[in-house]
Amino acid sequence: MKTTRHILFFVIMLLLILPAIQQYTRFIPEKPLKGAITEPVKPELTFKSWFDVSFQESYDDYLEQGIGFRPTLIRINNQIAYTLFDTALANSVIIGKNNYLYEINYIKAFEGTDFIGNEKIIEQVDNARQLQDLLGGKGKHFFIIFAPGKASFYPEYIPNKYRNPTRSRTNYEQFTNLCQQSGVHYLDFNRWFVAMKDTSRYPLFTRTGTHWSLYGVALAVDSLVKYMEKSGNMDMVDFGWDGIELSNEPRDTDNDIAEGMNLLFPIPSGKLAYPNLRYGSEEGKVKPDVLVIGDSYYWNIMGSGIASRLFGDNNFWFYNQEAHNPAWPSPKKVSELNLSEELQKVDFVILLATEANLYKFPFGFLDNAIRAYTQPSQAEKMTAPEREEKILEIIAGMRSSKETMVMIRDKAAMKKVTEEEMLRLDAEWIFNTKYGQK
Repeated sequence: MKTTRHILFFVIMLLLILPAIQQYTRFIPEKPLKGAITEPVKPELTFKSWFDVSFQESYDDYLEQGIGFRPTLIRINNQIAYTLFDTALANSVIIGKNNYLYEINYIKAFEGTDFIGNEKIIEQVDNARQLQDLLGGKGKHFFIIFAPGKASFYPEYIPNKYRNPTRSRTNYEQFTNLCQQSGVHYLDFNRWFVAMKDTSRYPLFTRTGTHWSLYGVALAVDSLVKYMEKSGNMDMVDFGWDGIELSNEPRDTDNDIAEGMNLLFPIPSGKLAYPNLRYGSEEGKVKPDVLVIGDSYYWNIMGSGIASRLFGDNNFWFYNQEAHNPAWPSPKKVSELNLSEELQKVDFVILLATEANLYKFPFGFLDNAIRAYTQPSQAEKMTAPEREEKILEIIAGMRSSKETMVMIRDKAAMKKVTEEEMLRLDAEWIFNTKYGQK
C-alpha cells in the first residue's frame, strides 16, 4: 500500500513538473498552432514597467502562453468540442451540415444580414464609374472582380439556425446589379462558379477551406487573362496547365479553416484537384503593370507566384492598408505611398472582394483615388525622393530635441520596436499630417 502511494505521488509530481520541463527544454516536439496565434515575447523589465505593474501582468501572460504542452492541450480541447459537441472553438468558424466549414461573415453576406443599404452602394458604384472614366482618359483600365463566396456556392450546408427567413437584398446582388446598370466593368466569378457547380469535374470550393480551391483559382486566372487581353487589346503570357494531380491531402488554403481549428485529427476533405500549371514564353508578350486592391482571395494568385509570371510591376494592396510587391524586401504601408504616382505607373487598377467583405468594400480606395486625380494633396504632388527628403528633415528635427527623444524611447519600448523604427513611424505620421498624404 505504501509503495502504491509512493508511485502515485511520483506520477502526480511528474505530471506537475513535465509542463515546466517541456517549456524550457522542448524535449518532445510539438506541432505549432495555426491561425492568428501570437508567439509569446518575454517582456522587458524597466523601472517604469515594474512600478506601473505592466511588467508583472505581461510576464503572467508570457508564462501562460509559453507553458509546456500548450499546443497539444489546446488541440485535445478543440477536438473534444468538435467531436462531442459539434462546436468549433476557432473564432467565427461555423460547422455546417456534412462537416462543411464556414466563416460566419460569409453566411451573413449570403443571407443579407450585413446589408449596408442602397445609398452606400450607389455612392460606391458611382465612384467606381468616375474612377473608371478618369483612368480610361489616361489609357488605363479599371474593373472590379467579385470573387466567389463559399456560402453562395454551398447554401445547402448552412445550418438551419443561421438561415434568414426574411432574406431580401444582399450587398453582392446590389453591387453587381448597379455595376451593370452604370457601365462599371466587372468580372463576376461568384455567379460563374455557382453556374459551374453541377458540371465542374473537380471541387471549386473544398469542405475545409474558406477560399476558392486551387483548382478554382486556376480557372479564374485563365478567365482573368483572357479578359485583360481583350480589354487591353494585348497578347499576354500564355497560361494553362498540363494535367491534373488528384490528392486526398488538401494543400495550402484548401484546408485553411480546418487548420485554424487546431484539431488533433484532420477532417476528411475528399479528392481534390491540383493543376500542373504552365506558362508560355515571355518573348513578344505583354506583361502589364497592375495594382490590385482587395482581400485575401488575391493571395492565392499573388503568393503562389502566378501574378509574377503574368504581370510586370505587380502590386497588391491588402485591404488598402498594406502594400506588397515582390520587388520589395518587405511590405509597406499604403499611407506611405504617393497614390497619384502609383496610379500613373500601372496599366490596370483592379478592385477585388468576396461577398463576406463587400460590407466594407472598396476599403476606402475609390474616394482616395478620385481625390488623388482631382484634388491632389501636397504630398501627392511630391516625388518619392522629395517626400523622403522631407521625412529625413523631420527626423533630424526630432533628434535635436532631448524631450522628443525620451518620448520616442518610451514609445519604442511600449510597442516593442527599435528606437529607429519608432522615430521613422512618428516622422511619417507628422509628414502625413502636415502635407495631407491620404
